[in-house]
Amino acid sequence: MSLGLALRRLAPQSLKHFLRQNTLPRRISRQLSPHLPTVVCVDVGASYYPHAKWLQFLNSPNTQWLAVEPNEANIGYVKSWIWPSQVSACTTGLSRDGGIQTLYVTNVDTGSSLLPPEITPSMQHRITDLDYFFPVTERRIETLTLAQAIDGLSANAPVFVKLDTQGTELSILQGAQHLFDSHRIVGIEMESTMLAQPLMKNSGKFWQASEYLEEQGFELLHIKPIAAVARSPKGRPHRNTFVNECDAVFALRRDVAAGLPVEFRTSLLAFYLTNLFYEEAVSFLEHDNDVTAFLSTQGCNVNALLATLRAAI
Repeated sequence: MSLGLALRRLAPQSLKHFLRQNTLPRRISRQLSPHLPTVVCVDVGASYYPHAKWLQFLNSPNTQWLAVEPNEANIGYVKSWIWPSQVSACTTGLSRDGGIQTLYVTNVDTGSSLLPPEITPSMQHRITDLDYFFPVTERRIETLTLAQAIDGLSANAPVFVKLDTQGTELSILQGAQHLFDSHRIVGIEMESTMLAQPLMKNSGKFWQASEYLEEQGFELLHIKPIAAVARSPKGRPHRNTFVNECDAVFALRRDVAAGLPVEFRTSLLAFYLTNLFYEEAVSFLEHDNDVTAFLSTQGCNVNALLATLRAAI
């Protein structure tokens, strides 16, 4: 038995699973990304780096990637963009209605928001590190709506949105109602508070976002609850802290997408794969002949892609 084989057999299943998942999305991307249709991806709150989880779109030369971040110093990475996708930057903040807004710049600037921090009585015993928020400085800034931000990009392409704006995620989406009415928005990844009394005043809550997006024809695909960091420095395992926020993934329902052009359905397939929903993707390829035909005409080996995905489930 070779040393490599022996090590693989001795490795715990959790490690094997991690290594397999770490490489599988890249193999899928090599098979799929070059053949995707034109899409618009909007990363709102795009500080420091693009999230490589989105590599199915980042690796596509037909993706128009818009990095939205009012702190221009935090998106210097767009000047040395390494992905095949086409990148542009928007250094104007987004809001529901656009126009001049107050940006509340927290002491640690990643907490800055168009909403002021508010430590309510119910949270005062939990939030002891006030230096993250305070002192707060106020700055008047120009803002755009989501629709205004993508003006100038492909006018009829499907849109995917990633939002991390410290409490204004839902209001930004609510300001893009006509994009929902025309079903241009296909997939959303958003951060959302889970607190009864959020730390940013008047933040949109997760349940409100779920209710709104279901009304727009979306379904919740995945939710990752994020617990508060323990205050004790001991870091003992197997203890709970309160649920602070979550990352949530929403996608247009399949029955709604069925009435849209094949480019939209193909991009929904890529969104499933971005979020590791391999069974959903296999089902899509097995039942939507128009999508498989489209990918084939774009040069994709659909049978090979299906083989890769079936081996993953």
